[in-house]
Amino acid sequence: MLPDDVFRAKRDRTIAALQQWHRALADCAHTDEEAAATFWRLAVTPYAAGACSFEIVLHLRQTCDLAIGPESYENRGSDELDRLPAMAEAIAAGRVLTRTKSSAMTGLLLAIETEIRLPDGPAWKAERWLVMGVKPGVMTRENKWYLPYRL
Repeated sequence: MLPDDVFRAKRDRTIAALQQWHRALADCAHTDEEAAATFWRLAVTPYAAGACSFEIVLHLRQTCDLAIGPESYENRGSDELDRLPAMAEAIAAGRVLTRTKSSAMTGLLLAIETEIRLPDGPAWKAERWLVMGVKPGVMTRENKWYLPYRL
């Protein structure tokens, strides 16, 4: 956990960058920004069918919640704050995919992964397993790529 003043400075820089970025989206997405005593939230819904919506909630408890397309990732660490503006730009550019992993034998959906390909470094990835305690064996993977906000 960061010292409070360091975290607040990092959070404020991230919010300023995201505010500047989302204001430029008026022609291609609806944005909803909300600030309260304990959090700041930005929700982006693109006008283009097939583009990926997302929501970011920055909490004062030094965590953030992310909703990317159909997936949600809560209580992420503050170490991801610096990457959020690049992640938002990559999502708007269509460099995001949702990958489902299923059992090749039964077709049972086992896991869902979100991957955002950042232009300036390694991809951001998060995964959610739906079935616990089962050895997955051979899996099939299906990728769903999203369209950019501006076509």
